[in-house]
Amino acid sequence: MITWPPALIREIADRRAIVFVGAGISKAASPGMPTWPTLLVKLSEQLSTKVDKKLVKGLVAKNRLLDAAQIVTDGVERADLNAALRQTFQVRPAPHHEVYNSLLQLDLKTIVTTNYDEFLEKNFDHYSGGNAAYNVCKHTSRDLLDQVRSPQRTIAKIHGCITEPNDLVLDRMSYFKARQLNHGFFQVMSALFTTHTVLFIGYSLGDPDLQIILENTHAVTESRHGHYALLPKMEHRSMVKAVKQSYNITCIEYPAGNHTIVPNCISALQDAVVTDRAGRGTS
Repeated sequence: MITWPPALIREIADRRAIVFVGAGISKAASPGMPTWPTLLVKLSEQLSTKVDKKLVKGLVAKNRLLDAAQIVTDGVERADLNAALRQTFQVRPAPHHEVYNSLLQLDLKTIVTTNYDEFLEKNFDHYSGGNAAYNVCKHTSRDLLDQVRSPQRTIAKIHGCITEPNDLVLDRMSYFKARQLNHGFFQVMSALFTTHTVLFIGYSLGDPDLQIILENTHAVTESRHGHYALLPKMEHRSMVKAVKQSYNITCIEYPAGNHTIVPNCISALQDAVVTDRAGRGTS
């Protein structure tokens, strides 16, 4: 089991933190849920030529995910693409998993996710008995700032939600359009990253949009109070150092390949946060 930094526990306990939820958490609830690279390879099966299919696989192998996604979205009819995305992410009924209950018990003001599925909101509703007051705010929403400034708790879906497949952020063009057409939303997100401690879980640091946000935030407003990421153990300590210097992220590592311990790690974090709040009378 990992050791959570006391500074992070206190930030979450004092509600000065945001948890950024990635695909690994969805896979804990539903092991068949794909990662972004796996999704692109799966969607590329609908392309009409072997050349394009091979090219997508090659680009994915090189981690050029936006380019691979662009080939897929240009080469597959939108109706067929949406149907495939719904089949993959609009799971009915949504699976339940205790990791979501642990996240709910952290009592966070804002949770951010790039996941298309509805697992967060459905599980929060389930584990709270319908009393979890979390609004879902997609990147197309115009009221994120109002929600942040209000007592309302928010799940911010920066890549969209499967309930509106036409608005999903998937390829290079949709990344550009999302930021161009929803500038206010991403400005608020950048502000939140600047003023809050962020904990990334179930997530890969290779997401292009995330890298841009972190690089811009860290370059403009470097702070002693950095972010954290729960990650599988990296191959070399120099990589951990580079993540810290580039993004101001402290890596909290667990044994590589042992992703099944992540829910237990989140449960231990929840216990530590609850204990801290109770000890200071801030529950």
